Amino acid sequence: MAHSVHNDLSDKFSKGIIVIHWLTALLILVLFVTGLSLKGLEVGGKIDLLKFHASLGTLFFLLTIIRSILFFKSRRPADLKTGSRFNDILAVWIHNVLYVLMLLLGISGIATMIIGGYGDALQTGDLSLIKPREDIASLKAHTVLSFLTIGLVVLHIVGVIKHFILTKENTLKRIF
Repeated sequence: MAHSVHNDLSDKFSKGIIVIHWLTALLILVLFVTGLSLKGLEVGGKIDLLKFHASLGTLFFLLTIIRSILFFKSRRPADLKTGSRFNDILAVWIHNVLYVLMLLLGISGIATMIIGGYGDALQTGDLSLIKPREDIASLKAHTVLSFLTIGLVVLHIVGVIKHFILTKENTLKRIF
């Protein structure tokens, strides 16, 4: 497949990017699990979990905005080379699409809070303000975006593992 590849793994991301990367990874996991849990609960039984999900979702969105700004404003290591032009391009696309999906996920979450009446219900305690799930288009978009995001996160992890196997380089050194 490829010729020998030697990336400079001592060239790391900034401390801010590293912290946000791992916090975001943890938040994606927790938000996905709580989002799935919310789907199966009755409105009355989910108010505390909804508050938790909304709070973490807001943090996730803010961190994504900060990370996106840092991505363009701060120096970052060169893109990793795999020895395959296709894989190199694919890795860049996965990263870029992941950023876009994370921003859209935050926007769709905010839209769902507003359109679905969740924000008003959380503020007033009146759960009758929450619209039926099937009437909230932004919730459908939020759900699709969350599954797409998880899919790309899995591809990202597979890419790290594949890179380690093919090039024998521990690329995690750049993000720890």
